[in-house]
Amino acid sequence: MMTKEPFFELPTCSILNTYLAERIEHPENAEEIDKRIVETFEKTVAIFVLDMSGFSRLVQRYGIIHYLAMIQRMRQVVGPAVEKAGGLVVKFEADNCFAVFPHPNHAIEATKQIYHDLKVVNDVTPDESDVHVSIGIGYGPILLACDDMFGNEMNLASKLGEDVAEKDEVLLTEEAKKACTLDVTTTEIPLTVSGVNMKSYRLEPSEPTTV
Repeated sequence: MMTKEPFFELPTCSILNTYLAERIEHPENAEEIDKRIVETFEKTVAIFVLDMSGFSRLVQRYGIIHYLAMIQRMRQVVGPAVEKAGGLVVKFEADNCFAVFPHPNHAIEATKQIYHDLKVVNDVTPDESDVHVSIGIGYGPILLACDDMFGNEMNLASKLGEDVAEKDEVLLTEEAKKACTLDVTTTEIPLTVSGVNMKSYRLEPSEPTTV
């Protein structure tokens, strides 16, 4: 069983912006400033990016208020599931959720809880109000603040969750797949991102496990 270590208080992006402004004003000190930024912000975490499916179609058919209500329902499900799995919601932005976890195992457990809870909610709502999501999971060092995050694995997880994953799919980056120690089934999906070939992995449905 993995320990679900809590996330301690994180610095804000305003602090990062201050460092970056100093770096622009004093490029001769870039190396020292970069070191301070890394010491303050860098953490190795699992990155979780969730995107709701069907925005354009649903807004066109039912209107923006209908979709805003669906976003609120999604947040009511996703927030508690992330916290239960030992994660932290960094931000909800439109119909996306950006969160971090100590390890990919925890992020995968959160996805299972989220899809279970959404199914329960969807079973008692009309089809036009059903919430469906796609999720991308990465793992690696990023610059993490209490209100945003930046880094290569963040970019890859965003690409997978927002652009590549289909409705109700979970895709893992290669680093997230390597770090995962759960007994899960995955299918490799080759991708080309900005002209660079990479591997991603679709998480196939399975019975819940405990970390």
